[in-house]
Amino acid sequence: MPSISLDQETQIKEIAANGNKIAAIKLYREMTGAGLKEAKDAVEALMLGGAVPRSAPFQAGEPDPSLENRIKQLLAERKKIEAIKAYREAYHCQLKEAKEAVDLIQAEMQREGYSSLSSAPAISNDPFAEEGLNNRRRLLISVALVLTLAGGIALFFMLRSGF
Repeated sequence: MPSISLDQETQIKEIAANGNKIAAIKLYREMTGAGLKEAKDAVEALMLGGAVPRSAPFQAGEPDPSLENRIKQLLAERKKIEAIKAYREAYHCQLKEAKEAVDLIQAEMQREGYSSLSSAPAISNDPFAEEGLNNRRRLLISVALVLTLAGGIALFFMLRSGF
């Protein structure tokens, strides 16, 4: 994997120091072609003043580069647990590490306004959404009937007493 120059390293450090760690990771990935985890580890090492960790070159047994797109699709479908599982299976890592990596991808998606799916299908495919709407309607009608009945009774007694 190509390494970064001293100028590029300084640029990444400055971006991260300004509180934009995600942008620094993205820039590192663009400069080197590194994967998300490798870029995250490298930027964190740079932030701590250490050297950029070097990893073994890409091997045939490593995950498919389209994994990030699959994870983004799962996140867009609100399937974060499945996205974490996919990451763990691909990188053979611990749960915490996978969750942090997926959180980074999700933060990047939110920052970029990523959405391959509209929110309408997620709502309309919810079998309980319609049931909840019907329950709210029934409640509203019941409250209206009770208030009308209470007002009628009060009016009846007021007229009967000659008020």
